[in-house]
Amino acid sequence: MWISFNDVLWIDFFGFFNVPPQIPPFSDLDSISRALTAKQEGLNPYYDNPYDLKNKTYVYPSIWLHFFDLFNLNKKINFQLFNFFLIYFYTFICLKLALEISKYSFSIILFILFFSSANLLAIERLNIEIIIFILIYFLATSTSYKNQIILFLTAIYGKLYPIFAVFIFLRNIKILLFMIFLSFLLLFLLRGEIFLLMENGNEVALNTAYGVPTLTKGMWYYSTKFGYFINDENYKSFKYFMIFLASIYALFLFLIKFKFGDKLTMKTISLEEKLFICGGGIFIGRFINFSNADYALIFLIFTIPYLLKDKITNFKIFFLILLIISFNSIWFEFGSRYTLVYLGMAIFVHSIKIIIFSTICYFFGEILNNHLKIKFN
Repeated sequence: MWISFNDVLWIDFFGFFNVPPQIPPFSDLDSISRALTAKQEGLNPYYDNPYDLKNKTYVYPSIWLHFFDLFNLNKKINFQLFNFFLIYFYTFICLKLALEISKYSFSIILFILFFSSANLLAIERLNIEIIIFILIYFLATSTSYKNQIILFLTAIYGKLYPIFAVFIFLRNIKILLFMIFLSFLLLFLLRGEIFLLMENGNEVALNTAYGVPTLTKGMWYYSTKFGYFINDENYKSFKYFMIFLASIYALFLFLIKFKFGDKLTMKTISLEEKLFICGGGIFIGRFINFSNADYALIFLIFTIPYLLKDKITNFKIFFLILLIISFNSIWFEFGSRYTLVYLGMAIFVHSIKIIIFSTICYFFGEILNNHLKIKFN
């Protein structure tokens, strides 16, 4: 935290880990503070955000503007204290996970991932993902439905995508159905804000990103450059078609392990399974629907304890190696985008992320099959 007070140390520290540093430190949270300044001057930062260092419009739910306003976080000392507590709790949760899972192999992998470029980028930017990660951890570890409901709805208000963790309520089918209904109702009430977020957000076609829209945007770049079939007129149709195909593919993998009708289900759900449901659900939902910077991969940390719970197979070892590579995709982000070398790196990195996505879908179906019974008669 103290290195954030010195721009040179900040640049040198993150540069050592090949993470591109930005000034001012914690720039993503700083952008909320700057948007609040615009709001306090009577401007709508979703449209007019002159204090943003990159002249970008505001790209987070409005709750964060209210939160920063309530706690005066656009004041330097308050902002610095808030940053300190966020990093402290995030690090504390990672350490607590290592103690709770109590597996030497998990501790080693967690240590490697903590110092990966994706995780350090999340800390360097201090993106909202860090806050949602903290909320999701307490959601998964809580034994109270009341607390889980509060945490779940707070997380949705904070970034919307935690809706994909709704299966944390699978032990009680009535609460699960109610939370699905409540989640869609919440999205309906926030539809105006969601539209603005979609308009202001951008699809990143880089090796340091993942998701179906990332892949389709990359295809669009190559297609428009070399005159192939994807162009400005048909791009949206192509993207939504690919999202549809990815959804069908995910459902197929899910159904390999999930069986309908009468079956025996487990009496209790383990911490490892709850963590996987939250982290895996968020990753699956985001992969299909959004273009995500690699720092969003931190939610995959929650999936590792389940994979290490039973016998460690060769495939699981292979998967963990792929996970470590994907967390360090920045090492494959260099050179001109329109060369065969860059294309080869892109195919390699994104193939790894597709394999990770496929694996998470498969085990997600396995966990839900162990705890969720669905009959049609």
